[in-house]
Amino acid sequence: MTSDSDLHPTLQPDYHIAERVRMQLEVFPRKFRQLNEGGQLSTILRRTQTLPGARVEQAPEVFTEQYLIEPVLNGLGYRNPASEQYTGDGPHFIRQPLTYDKVEPLQPDYLLKEIAPEVVCIVEAKAANREQMCGAKQKATEDIRTYIEEDTFCKYLRDMEQRYLVGIGTDGLRWTLWLKDLGTGETKSGVPKVDLTPIIEQEAIRLDTIDGEVADGRNAARNLLLDEFVPAFAVDNLLDHVKTEFSG
Repeated sequence: MTSDSDLHPTLQPDYHIAERVRMQLEVFPRKFRQLNEGGQLSTILRRTQTLPGARVEQAPEVFTEQYLIEPVLNGLGYRNPASEQYTGDGPHFIRQPLTYDKVEPLQPDYLLKEIAPEVVCIVEAKAANREQMCGAKQKATEDIRTYIEEDTFCKYLRDMEQRYLVGIGTDGLRWTLWLKDLGTGETKSGVPKVDLTPIIEQEAIRLDTIDGEVADGRNAARNLLLDEFVPAFAVDNLLDHVKTEFSG
C-alpha cells in the first residue's frame, strides 16, 4: 500500500492543507489594505507594537480573531459553524465556550470540537503582537499554561474516552501548542511554536498592502507551513502528533 509520504508532494493531503492555510493568511493584509492602514500593518509585522483598536475600528483582539485566527483555523480544518462549509457535524470551533461556572471557572476563547474522542482542545487568542516567540511578552502562552495546569474543561465533566488536553495559544502571528496526558499528568509545551509573520509579510508585500520586495515565492510559504505548522496543528494530524509526542 502506498503511504502519503510516497506520493508526489502535490498529491499529499498536507500539501493542500498548507495551501489552504496560506490562502487564508491573505485575509489579514487584505483587510488592512481595505482600511488603508498598510503602515499600521507594516509596524505590526516588523516591530513589536500591539494593534491599536481605533485604527482598525474594532477591539484589537476581536479584529485579530475575525481576520487572522479564525481564517487560519478554517484552513486547518476547524470550520466556522456560521459558514456554508459547516453542515452540522465534523470538526468546528465554538467561540467563548461555557459550562457550569462552579465546575469550570476558566473560559478560553475557543473550544475545538469533534476532533477525536480522546482529545479536548482549547484555544486562547490574543491581539496581534501580544505573543512573541520568546521573552516576557507571551500573553497567550501565560493563559494556556494556566488552562493546562487546571485541566480546563476536563476537571469534572471529563468523558471517559478523553485522554489528552491540548491547548493552542496564539495572537494569529505566532502559534504555540501545549499538551497534557490526563492519565499521567505529563505536560509538553511549545511542541511546536511557529511564527507565521514572515509568510504574512510576504503576502502583504505581494498584495501591495505594505512596501518591500518579495523575497520568496509562494512555494516557500507553503513549504514552511507544510514542514512546521500543518503536521501539528491541522485537524487531520493533531491526534497523531499528540500521540507521537507522548510516545517518545
